Amino acid sequence: MTGGGARPRRSGTIDGASWTVYEAARAPSGLGLGYFVCDDPEVADRRTALPAGLAVSDLDDEAFRALWEAGRPLTATERRVVDGDGAIWLARSMGPVWAEGGSAADTVGLRLCCVSAHRPVVELNGATLSEMSDAELIARLGAPEGVAPSSD
Repeated sequence: MTGGGARPRRSGTIDGASWTVYEAARAPSGLGLGYFVCDDPEVADRRTALPAGLAVSDLDDEAFRALWEAGRPLTATERRVVDGDGAIWLARSMGPVWAEGGSAADTVGLRLCCVSAHRPVVELNGATLSEMSDAELIARLGAPEGVAPSSD
């Protein structure tokens, strides 16, 4: 899959662990999604809201920690996958939770946003996280079924 360069980021240490926060996405309003990845693969990722005008690359240590503390772990409807190029993607469920299981399969899907690089968003209609492995998600990133509604 082709895509632009790296997204803004900043690395730091929280309680002895090395973290990197990515400016994963920005809405037209300026609000954004911050995505924290720990160097220790056993530690869960975190996500947080980014206020308009905040540049993660400009954070000092205190602001970095405050942003990390404001973050929350991923939920059961979210999962990180890493593609063959090493790009980090956040897969998020879309649609009503009750639809999973077939009663309204056409109303659910997945939205995959590359948090580490500028790549088109991919939407997979009718797919659920519980039914797809990381390998299946990665394979579908470049599939023609994926719809790219925006670049963020």
